[in-house]
Amino acid sequence: MTKRPEPGDKAPSLFRQITLRLAIFAFAFALLDVGIVVFTYLRQPQTLAQELLDLEVSHVDPNLLDELSARGDVSDGERWTYTLVQSLPVSATLAAERDQPRLIDWTKREQIPGGYLITGLRSVRRDGNEFWIRLQFEGRGLSPFAEVIGREIIQHVALPLVPLSILLLLFNALAVRSVLKPLAEAEQQAREMDPAKPGQKLTVSAAPREIAALVGALNGAFERLDKSVSTLKEFTGFAAHELRTPLSIMLLNAGKLPPGEVRQQLTDDIRSMSRLVAQLLELAQAEVFVPADRPVVDLAEIGKSVVSSLDEVALSSNQSLVFLDHGDSQAHAHSEAVYRIYRNLIENAIAHGPSDRPIEISAGPGPTIAVRDYGPGIAIEDRAKIFEKFWQGGTRSEGGAGLGLGIVKSLTDALDAKITLDCPDEGGAIFSVFFRPKALSV
Repeated sequence: MTKRPEPGDKAPSLFRQITLRLAIFAFAFALLDVGIVVFTYLRQPQTLAQELLDLEVSHVDPNLLDELSARGDVSDGERWTYTLVQSLPVSATLAAERDQPRLIDWTKREQIPGGYLITGLRSVRRDGNEFWIRLQFEGRGLSPFAEVIGREIIQHVALPLVPLSILLLLFNALAVRSVLKPLAEAEQQAREMDPAKPGQKLTVSAAPREIAALVGALNGAFERLDKSVSTLKEFTGFAAHELRTPLSIMLLNAGKLPPGEVRQQLTDDIRSMSRLVAQLLELAQAEVFVPADRPVVDLAEIGKSVVSSLDEVALSSNQSLVFLDHGDSQAHAHSEAVYRIYRNLIENAIAHGPSDRPIEISAGPGPTIAVRDYGPGIAIEDRAKIFEKFWQGGTRSEGGAGLGLGIVKSLTDALDAKITLDCPDEGGAIFSVFFRPKALSV
């Protein structure tokens, strides 16, 4: 199965892949051009012979014309022979005006046993005078023409092709980067999407047709996903709402059973199911019942009400609650949402933090609330997961579903609030929620 690349993986980018392919194409084109040049010269032996003599005479030092002699290794079947021809008495221009005979360059190639013989006449100038040299080369194979072909490749392939290839690569790189820019914008928008906020779409400007089609397909998929999630939430809320009444009846009927272990176990199970149903209902409603225009609420007053309603729950678990009002605790929020945040944090402390010290609930100073327990605390490796829905740590209580803190996180997000966790050295855990201050009202 193919592994899906993660954001941190060092997978090659599309820009890099396209640029690399363009570079490979340019290199392959250069090789093809070189092959064409070599093939063309191999099909024209006379041209090769002329180029070889021109190259050889360019290496001759005019000041050493009198010392020219045979050069080469006869044992290898290659030998150069030079013969100095009498120079013209006058310049070539004057000779032409006086109808005097004038030597010209010529080249002749002929096959000989074991190879070939190239003969030719070339001119050189020294001290303003023109001299003629008769060159003769005996050789075999293609190795003597390696420098000739190499110079031709440099002059007619490398020099014009390399700068052009570099310019084309730069242009193509800029063009590809410009074309891929809308795709990078869409990627950044996708990374910044909040799964808790439905109805989000990708928007790109001046995108090519293919990228626009991809973005449109993704937006369609997001829309279908939003509908599916909305349907699931509606079903969860409806099912939870419909289960509340039967569970309440079951609890009443269980109370009619004879006292004993069976009745106690059944009662505990029904209460646990009722709490789970209530949490599912809260989870389904967390992101929809908070209005956009939030009034100013008193966090302390709401906290006192929640503590009062949960006193008996704490006592049944051999714990106690203490409320601390630090003053100036007004905030822009929603009273019902704040009430549920308080309740879920306190219930979480009761369930996960048994201790002989009371659970401390506080409001203020400022638009903040906090719930502290003195239980075993939360392991370092679990702290990044505690707000995940349905996640349960090693200290979970029986019958818990891991929804309490997930509901709190959903409610704080809906209120544009922030929740933090602190685990002091003396033990326990402190959950703090920071709301929008009253001063931000318009």
